[in-house]
Amino acid sequence: MSDLLVFISVCTLIVYLLLIVIFIRGWVKTPFFDAEIISTQQESAQDKPSVVVCCRNEAHHLPALIEALKSQSYQSFELIWVNDHSSDQTQQILEESLIHFADAKIFQSPHPGKKQAQRTGILAAQGDFIITTDADCIPASTWIETVIDFQLHQQADLIMAPVKFYRGRSLFTQIQQLEFATLVGSGMGAAGAGMPVFCNAANMAFTKQTWLDSAGDLYEEELSGDDVFLLHSIKKRKGKVAVLKSMQGMVVTGYQKTLKSFFRQRVRWASKSPKYKDGDTIVTGLIVTAINLLLPMLAVFAVFQSQWWLLFGVVFLLKLVIDTLFLITIRPFFQLKITTLHVLLLSFLYPVYVVGVGVFSVFQNRSRW
Repeated sequence: MSDLLVFISVCTLIVYLLLIVIFIRGWVKTPFFDAEIISTQQESAQDKPSVVVCCRNEAHHLPALIEALKSQSYQSFELIWVNDHSSDQTQQILEESLIHFADAKIFQSPHPGKKQAQRTGILAAQGDFIITTDADCIPASTWIETVIDFQLHQQADLIMAPVKFYRGRSLFTQIQQLEFATLVGSGMGAAGAGMPVFCNAANMAFTKQTWLDSAGDLYEEELSGDDVFLLHSIKKRKGKVAVLKSMQGMVVTGYQKTLKSFFRQRVRWASKSPKYKDGDTIVTGLIVTAINLLLPMLAVFAVFQSQWWLLFGVVFLLKLVIDTLFLITIRPFFQLKITTLHVLLLSFLYPVYVVGVGVFSVFQNRSRW
């Protein structure tokens, strides 16, 4: 039993190390992109992109997003708001915003859920190129211009673009920022290595025809998953997925205010995983789950038999070193503040969080948004 457990621990660590090395190499391999200024003449010569934003009870966040869109350096775009059965002042704010944009429309989603709302917006879009973000996000002033210029260079079917959290003051928000940065950074690194596994609709772009070709693979019964299912469908069809590694194309979003809301969000994200059929995504998920299951298992064994504390300590420290190397790699881009306390807390809490999210996602009510 002891030899077998040591063997399993060593193998899991090696495989996890290889995975992180792939992410780091993919991240380093992906070049930074600096957008060129697009002149007014170039704007008028190009087809308008369509910016689709789905809103559900976002009255508190919408004013900041509206100001950010008004301040975009590239103004030749179609803005499509989709109201997803909001019960607050969202509809009123959307209506009042129309006067600030040359081409803006509001649509009502026929059925609840982010996926149905986005479907409504995409089908209504007049542009051939769709850019999406969320109502609680604030894009950089050069966001649309950067995405458009990147597409002119790449001619991609789907563009994965960066998202980060606001820098919070509390320890809870700072830990969230680190956790989210590792999620986004690993997704971009995996794509840079040629094995895209997930992306975020808070900052994503794709051609309308690509979305239409993938419409049958998006699992309409799921309320969310509009981003990852689209990515997997494009990947299955050998479409081109490009990574926009640019602060000029960055979108900033808010962290969860409470531990409960944070946990519910992650459970909702994880609840879609049984529908994933992409091999890279499944293998990545299994490796991450395995290393984070191993640590609690070793801790439980050590409580009853003290000789296991040594193995637990070795596995924990080696994983800590591996994770810290990845954080250091992505830190400048996401402007992360990393301290010893942050890294230790994240290392202790992450295995518990992964196991808890995995268990609760099995019982997630998929009819509830």
